[in-house]
Order: sequence, then structure tokens, then C-alpha cells
Amino acid sequence: MPFSIRYAIVLATAILCYAALGAVLGILPGYVHSLGGGAVLVGLAVGAPAMTGAACRPLGGRIADRLGPARVVIAGAVLMAVGTIPAYVRLLPVLIVSRLAVGAGEAAMMAATVLWLLRLAGPERRGRAMGHIGLANYAGLTIGPPLAEVLSGHAHPPRVWIAAAILPLLGAALAAAMERGSDPAGRAVAHDEHEGNGAPPGGAFRATFRPGLGLMLVNFGYVAVLSFGAAAATEQHSEIASFVIPVFGAGVIASRTILAGIPDRLGAPRTLSLAVGLEAAGLAGLAAATSAPAALAALVVMSVGQGLAVPSLGLLALALVPPSRHGRTAGAFFAYFDAGVGLGGPAVGLAARAADPSGALCAAAVAVLATAPVALLGRTKAFARRQRPASRCDVAT
Repeated sequence: MPFSIRYAIVLATAILCYAALGAVLGILPGYVHSLGGGAVLVGLAVGAPAMTGAACRPLGGRIADRLGPARVVIAGAVLMAVGTIPAYVRLLPVLIVSRLAVGAGEAAMMAATVLWLLRLAGPERRGRAMGHIGLANYAGLTIGPPLAEVLSGHAHPPRVWIAAAILPLLGAALAAAMERGSDPAGRAVAHDEHEGNGAPPGGAFRATFRPGLGLMLVNFGYVAVLSFGAAAATEQHSEIASFVIPVFGAGVIASRTILAGIPDRLGAPRTLSLAVGLEAAGLAGLAAATSAPAALAALVVMSVGQGLAVPSLGLLALALVPPSRHGRTAGAFFAYFDAGVGLGGPAVGLAARAADPSGALCAAAVAVLATAPVALLGRTKAFARRQRPASRCDVAT
């Protein structure tokens, strides 16, 4: 099977799983209210998957390193489907348990998908692969809410729960078909803990710590736009408020499609420096814009920066470990994404309360600017030194 088709099928598997998450998010606030829950429980239900997600991503990646990514993708997708079933009970505690189970399944699926894409892409396109898992996430979360609207019409949420169980199973079926085919990247490979760049055993945490902190800071911008972007736009040009999140999402998707190869060609350190500059400028521009076109232009700039920053940070983490540890490293790295969302929400919320929504965007811009020095401190030379040997000792694609 051609590389492009195998790669697209793995991406489609992740998109189906994320579409299930997006469909549930489309009805979740109303569903919680129908069970007697208030705003706090809505927030808990929405955020619960991130709790188990942060804990299970490194574990899912570690298992994928040993067993091969295909099996873990299948297991994670099935857990997402099975974890949806308790939501039918219509009890709030059971709903929270369901959301926690779905988060664990998504974490395993996501970490293994990243490893699978990395093996298919090879050493010359690792940045592209690290960005494409986010592309699958955004695509799935874009498809899911309209799907929920079509299925439920705000009157039949059980249909959405059924779809949320079926979609991951379809993804699992695609992964199983790939696993049974001639795809060596989806299977286990020999483990040489010192292959590639000579990273010492136990180096996954060390490799991801600084890039992970950078990912947390980058996500302050992501959270600020989702939480206060529309409110900031409403203050001066309310006619574009409803476009803020769709434009942001479309900009990230476009940047990770059209500009996906830049981190691999330009190098992670330089791309990251460019990306955080764009993201911070876009956030500040959105906060200060006095016209709708200026606000939309700033939003596009910000989304391009966000789209390039994450794969660049991921490349910095991968450069310090051998290919046999890419799964656990990617899982540990993306766990910082959950942590960034969890910490970034309250942080930008405090900034908004102290100032206003525009102040929250400016505070997020400051956090984003700190990403490059945090992530790159002592890394630029190490990255350049270790990229060359890693490319000669990668796993087969």
C-alpha cells in the first residue's frame, strides 16, 4: 500500500475518534443541566478526560513502543467506545466516570497514533507527523459539534452517545485493517535503548521537560483565544465575535497542512522562535485591534504561530531520545498539553478578572513569548548535533 494512503488511513483513525469527542462536547453542557448539574459540573464533565489523558499518554506511548502502535490505537479506540456506554445511565457521577474512561482511551490512542505517524513519516518528516496529530484533533472537533446538531436537534442526545461509541469503533476497524496488512510501522520493532542519538536510559522525562514547559506556555494563548477571544472582539467589533473560534481553528488546520514541512526544513529552534513571535503578535494584535479586518488578520497570524509552535517543540523532545522511545516521549510531551490547558484556563481567567478580556490576551502573549527561552535553553546545539545520527538509525518505514 502506498505511503500516502497508509498515512491518510492512520490520520483518519484519529479523526474518527476525535469526531466522537467533538460530538459529545456539542451536547454535554445541556445534558449535564438536564441531569440537574450546574456550571461547576459542566466544567468537570468537559475537563474530566484531560485528567486521565495527562496520566495515560506516557503509559500509552510506552506500551506502543513495546507492542507496536496499531494494537494500542485499537485498544484506545475501543476503550473510548466502551467508556461512552455508562453515559446512558443518566446519573451525574456515572457520567463523570464515563468521561474519565473516554479520556484514558483517547490518551492511549493519541500517543500510539503519534508513534505510528512518526514511523511512517521517517526521520526527514518528523515535524510534519508531530503537527498532524493536532490536525486530526482539530478536524475531529470541527466535525463533531455539527454532527451532534444533526443527530440530536437538542432533543435526542441518545443518538449522539450512539455515534460517540460507533465512531471510535470505525477507527479501530481501520487500524485493525492496517495492522493485518503489510504495514511494518504499526508493529513492534526491536528495542535498542541506545540506538540513534545515544540518549541514556530514563531520558524521556529529561527530553520532554523543557519542550513540555514550552508547550504549557504556548497553550496559554490557545486557552486565551478559546475563552476570551470572542469577548475581546465583542468589546470593539461585535460583528466578528462568532467567527473568532472558527477562524482560529481553520488557521491552525491550514498552517499544519500547507506549512507542515517548515519545522523539518528550517529546524525546530528557528521555527519555534518564529512561531512564538507570530503567536504573541497575533494575541496582542487581537487585543488592540480597532477594526474587524485587523482583528481577523491578527487571529490568522496567531493561529499560524500556534500551528507551527507545537510540532517544533515536539521535534526538540524527539531529538534527545532514540526511535525506540519515541512513543513514550511523544506521550509524555503531549501530556503537557493537558497540563497547559488545565493551568492556562485559571491563569488567563485571573488576568481577565484583573483587567478585561483584552488584558487576558495580552497576558497570554507574554507567556507565549517566554516559550522560546524556556524550551531552547541549552538545546539548539544539542538538537543540531543529534539530528544527523538519529536520521541514520531510525526504524524502518
